Amino acid sequence: MNILALSVCFACLATSTALAADPLATLPDADADRLRKHLPGVVLGPAKNLPPLSDVTDWYPLKEATFRYDRPVDAGKKATLVLTSGARAPGTPVGSPGDGWMVTVSDGATRYISNRTDKGILIPSEVSIANGLLIRLNPPEPVVLTGVKAGQDDSRDISVKIYDVHDPTVVTHSGTVTCKWTDLGGWRVKVPHGEHDTRLIRVTYDGSVGPASVNAQKYLFLAPGVGTVAFTDAREISAFLFFSEDIDHGGVLRAIEKK
Repeated sequence: MNILALSVCFACLATSTALAADPLATLPDADADRLRKHLPGVVLGPAKNLPPLSDVTDWYPLKEATFRYDRPVDAGKKATLVLTSGARAPGTPVGSPGDGWMVTVSDGATRYISNRTDKGILIPSEVSIANGLLIRLNPPEPVVLTGVKAGQDDSRDISVKIYDVHDPTVVTHSGTVTCKWTDLGGWRVKVPHGEHDTRLIRVTYDGSVGPASVNAQKYLFLAPGVGTVAFTDAREISAFLFFSEDIDHGGVLRAIEKK
């Protein structure tokens, strides 16, 4: 009897030690494996008592700033996101005051932001300057959502239409992508910018746009009052036309330059 009790104790101790050694042990294996591969050493473990995503602008602050990221598995390479105001807000009439927001990424693509207090931060349109294209997403692609409980999926079929920037009447590509947005709970992370309690967001894509088959996922770590402090992929739906899905686009926040 004593031997059995000791065996159980040793088994429990071994399990506890394994959980302590692996900060991602409570995540599904597929999610944990991708984070280990693209963001090695970033996750310190679960963050308890972190508030839900209610005020979306706290988790994705709409303030003019430049976010500079390092590539954790591609030494020497950087990524930059520039958040600026002044653009006409999506859905407002032409000539309306410039009370909208847009984010420009390193490759020159500019994404227009729709801020809906009842729905969240969304991307309804994008201009790919390098490729001379206009992209429309209906319904918009989610970045930060409110009203979705941790572990639940927000699933939407997004109609994608891509136009020639030189002749917006010409549709160059079109398709439909099923996009699933999931809050995977609170996690403590360490990046060059410091340590942060974050909520981990997973976004998956499945469908096709023109000649490109879309079957991929990305992960975002959102810190309150800061925004995205780490990610495994910065691409939006349209980018799958131009980049192979196995290219690493991970980033860890190094600095924020505020205006």
